[in-house]
Amino acid sequence: MSDPEHKKQHIETAYNSSPRLRACILQFLRRLPGKLNRISLCKHLYYMDGHFFQKFGRTITEFPYLHIEGSPQPVFFNEVIHSMVSRSEIEVTPQIETEVHGDRPHMVLRGLIFRSLVGSEPVLHRDELKMIKSIAATLSGDMSLETRHFPNLYQLYAGTGLFEEISFMQFPDGRRPHLSWKSWGNRIFKLKWQ
Repeated sequence: MSDPEHKKQHIETAYNSSPRLRACILQFLRRLPGKLNRISLCKHLYYMDGHFFQKFGRTITEFPYLHIEGSPQPVFFNEVIHSMVSRSEIEVTPQIETEVHGDRPHMVLRGLIFRSLVGSEPVLHRDELKMIKSIAATLSGDMSLETRHFPNLYQLYAGTGLFEEISFMQFPDGRRPHLSWKSWGNRIFKLKWQ
């Protein structure tokens, strides 16, 4: 088998083996239209799977995550996105803004935004869809909130070596740490279990 044929078969295999990952991607893109780039989409998927794992002992996407520069990323994410774009399930558009330096405006590429073009397959269960809705509402595309709402998951991926697999852990009795904040200075006041 030639190299291009092997690559095509690899991408096709990754696409066909990932209906749950594809459904989660489409759900997030539907819930947060025009707000997610690659990094924020991967982080939404990671926090969804990590939080679900802490509660139920399994992930929704059924894929492990790697610590890639900038974000955690599901294995085969790039192959799945490539296939979804080529099948017109999603589109990726550049986010271009104008900045003025001195008297002259300049066009600046801020990133690539993902958009869903189709609905997702009915492969997710009610509790999984509820988790996607919860993560989308909690973060709303604003990744500055990740350390506030998911400090243990953030620390888990930040502490993992670059290009290493991130191992989720389940807390005793499905409980997870919850932070209480002081009203002044937004500093951590107390770590409780809920």
